[in-house]
Amino acid sequence: MSRQKGVTLIELLIAVVVIGVLAAIAYPSYQSHVIKAHRTQAMGDLTMIQLALQEQRTAGVSYANYTHTEIQNKLCIACVDKERYEYAVSKSSSGYTITAIPQKPLQNDPECNTLSLDQTGQGQPFSCWQ
Repeated sequence: MSRQKGVTLIELLIAVVVIGVLAAIAYPSYQSHVIKAHRTQAMGDLTMIQLALQEQRTAGVSYANYTHTEIQNKLCIACVDKERYEYAVSKSSSGYTITAIPQKPLQNDPECNTLSLDQTGQGQPFSCWQ
């Protein structure tokens, strides 16, 4: 009698279970790295906006309130995260605060949800800027 060659159903199920376990472990880690990368990019964009504001101040233009659209068109043309975060500049008596508010569900980062940067370079939440 000849022995048949092939993959049994049990072997196939074991392979599917192993792949499922690996995917269940890898996906949350991947998602965490993506969120951190987007957060880092938003921090870079906040710094670019801050540099543009300082450049305007050096040229004699006082600080002003800016909406997201004005920031895109005037202050941060090279900003990368224009769709992931919404940026705003609020003027205060002592200077300004730039904020980045996440817009997409993947950006909902409980650790560092809304990022901000003031005229002294202090970022909030502080733990996210270290």
